[in-house]
Order: sequence, then structure tokens, then C-alpha cells
Amino acid sequence: MSDDDRDLRERFARLRDEERAHAPAFHVTRQAPRWTWSPRVVIAAAIVLIALVLARPDQAPRRFAHPGIDLGVVAWQSPTDFLLVTPGRELMRTVPDFGSPEPLVPIDLHGRPSAPESTRS
Repeated sequence: MSDDDRDLRERFARLRDEERAHAPAFHVTRQAPRWTWSPRVVIAAAIVLIALVLARPDQAPRRFAHPGIDLGVVAWQSPTDFLLVTPGRELMRTVPDFGSPEPLVPIDLHGRPSAPESTRS
């Protein structure tokens, strides 16, 4: 083992020892403080809950829709709908018609139509 490795090991050992000196014991950290309900707090909460229930016994729940608005007529439009309107969008909704297919004509390397192999001599 080289001297550099030995020096690093000693430094890390000193760091571990310093941390152990300041860290609390494990059993102390396991015992978390527990919060208990005081009888006074429980009684006060029960009284408040009973008072809230008794204060509004026959009130119907609120309706959030306004009765004067017919939601069937209302149309919502997104503020970014204009981004979907693209040039040439009608081409994307149709299938092009190229007519009836014609037989393929072989072309030579110079771009001229060549004769089929059956007619060559």
C-alpha cells in the first residue's frame, strides 16, 4: 500500500471519529417524542364539532351552477385554436386521386425509355 493511500485512510478514520463524538446514540434517535392528546383539547374539539353540526341542520347544499345559464348553448373555444389552422389543411383531409395506374416503362441510365428484355435481340 502506498503512502498516499495510508494517509487518506488515516484522514477518513479521524473524520469518522469526530462524527461519532458529536452524533447521538442510536437508541436515543429511535425514541421520537410522542404527541399525546390532552383531554381538554379533545373536549374542546368535540364541542366545536357539535356546535357546527347543530348550527346548520336543515340547510341544503349549495348549487354551483347558476340557474340562468343554459350550459347546452354555451360553446367554449380554446385561446390557442388558431394554431391548429395551418395552410393546406384541406389536403390533409382528402385522399389524392391520381387516376388509373399505367404500366411502368423501364428507363436506362441516361433517363431514356429502354425496350423490355424480351424485345432485345
